[in-house]
Amino acid sequence: MKNGFAILDAATAPADSAPLLDGVQMAWGFVPNLHRVLAGSPAALEAYGTLWGLAEKTAFTPVERNIAYLAIIYENECRYCMAGHTNLSKMAKVPAGEIEAIRDGRPLADPKLEALRRFAAKVTANRGVVSDTEVAAFKAAGYDNRAVLDLLVLAATKLISNYTNHLADTPLDPFMKGAEWEAPGRLARAA
Repeated sequence: MKNGFAILDAATAPADSAPLLDGVQMAWGFVPNLHRVLAGSPAALEAYGTLWGLAEKTAFTPVERNIAYLAIIYENECRYCMAGHTNLSKMAKVPAGEIEAIRDGRPLADPKLEALRRFAAKVTANRGVVSDTEVAAFKAAGYDNRAVLDLLVLAATKLISNYTNHLADTPLDPFMKGAEWEAPGRLARAA
């Protein structure tokens, strides 16, 4: 771990994080290292959990939600989240070829999912500054303004996790074995 961050638990985290960690344990059956790092700030841990829950309420299907998450993660170059969401995407029945394409930075075979991947990547890379033409292309693929705004919920969720993992160099969890990923390295070269 770097920058003084640590993997915390209910006994070592601030007291207000303990019930949140217990809730993660109950929901997931274990507490991912990301949550254990976020536990250093009860507000950050709660914000991430709240956004994660709100993301489930977007109009995106589970497959679409995972495609968008993977595209955002790819742009943010988060090795921890790419490993985790690779396996979560498999559980959500995202086709293996689509997962591999995103991990490799390639277009998707499905035109609608490719429009989602491309738009999520563009919104992330350009911090929300996209052209009217890009918004129109996203809508032409079958999405609407709700989807544009719902995508921001997913981007906000991944902002917290991706940035935390960059700052802390969060170690992968055992369930991520076999899904390790090396980022393209654009961000490291820019730093």
